[in-house]
Amino acid sequence: MATAGALRGERVVLRAYVLFRLGGLLQVVIGAVATFPHYQPLWAGVSLCALVFGESLALIAVGLRLRRVPPRVLVAADAAVMAAVLVVGGGLADRTHGHTWAYFVYPFSLLASIGFGLVLTRLASVLALAALPAAAYAVTAVTQLGEPAWNAAPNSVPYLANAGIAWAVARTLRRTGRELDRATDTAMAKEAELAAERERVRHARLLHDRVLQTLETLAREPWITDPGLHAHVRAEAVWLRGFVRGERPATGNGDLASGLGRLAEDMARIGLTVEVHTAQLRSASERAASAALPEEVAEALVEAVREALTNVVKHAGTARAVVRAERAGGAVLVSVLDNGTGFDPATLTPGSGLDGSVRDRVAGVGGRVVIDSAPGAGTYVEMRVPLAL
Repeated sequence: MATAGALRGERVVLRAYVLFRLGGLLQVVIGAVATFPHYQPLWAGVSLCALVFGESLALIAVGLRLRRVPPRVLVAADAAVMAAVLVVGGGLADRTHGHTWAYFVYPFSLLASIGFGLVLTRLASVLALAALPAAAYAVTAVTQLGEPAWNAAPNSVPYLANAGIAWAVARTLRRTGRELDRATDTAMAKEAELAAERERVRHARLLHDRVLQTLETLAREPWITDPGLHAHVRAEAVWLRGFVRGERPATGNGDLASGLGRLAEDMARIGLTVEVHTAQLRSASERAASAALPEEVAEALVEAVREALTNVVKHAGTARAVVRAERAGGAVLVSVLDNGTGFDPATLTPGSGLDGSVRDRVAGVGGRVVIDSAPGAGTYVEMRVPLAL
């Protein structure tokens, strides 16, 4: 689909097409008015003028309606009409006046041939169309108007020159329009990135002034008596400060097992014992193919598991959970199981921790999440992400 710059370029080309065509019609008017007594018979000359006007105005009307130059098929037909008009016009002017304004078709067709270059995008096609009226003129000038071949041949060259120059100008205009669109797209993308960065900085400032200050105060002062919880708060404060600075948390270069192990240590500080089973993550059959997951997949899964375990701490009423990770069937599968109070999955609030954070993170790397739970029966969360072979 053409965009603003390309459309602007096409409209400039259309204006040039219309103006040159009108300029050709002006040549017809001058020739008809200045030399009408030389047309034999007069009605034939008038009819030829009417044909030229009618065809030209029809092409202009099509272009204005489409808001671009006429279709190629119409321009190809125009070249054939132009060649026929050159032959007929030569027959209406006698040899005495054949090299005067009486042969008005020649100056008209020279200007009209510019349209070939404005419409067609391939130079070979442009020159092929321009050669048709050029040949018609040369043959007519020699056979009907008595012009020597050595003079008629050079007079036919402007058809090719006009069309070729118009093609080069139109090509430059169209290329400039496309480049303008690309530059606009790039500028808009950079503006979006800048806006996102401004928003991140604003959020970071809010986190720094509120949450980070509180965490660092709790980490410094002896108000938290539990050593594990105190260490967890200190670790969270360090992580949050790195996030505020724009540092990207490391995920172990795609080592999901290590990430889940560190996560279990974090959960232990706040009273949740997590059993992590990753022995099948690198089975003997797959170890040789690929030991490490893509970093973005590992990061998304670790953060999704973190959110699921946080929900266990908040809502499950249990101090234990089991995390299992394995690779099977061309995918990585991670599950979180607890034997807590459970719930009815139909009551999940859209955008809540399990429905929002967990699903969104896994979906962001092309995976899906299955949640199975019932009141009094615990909760099972399964995350599956296909891996490229």
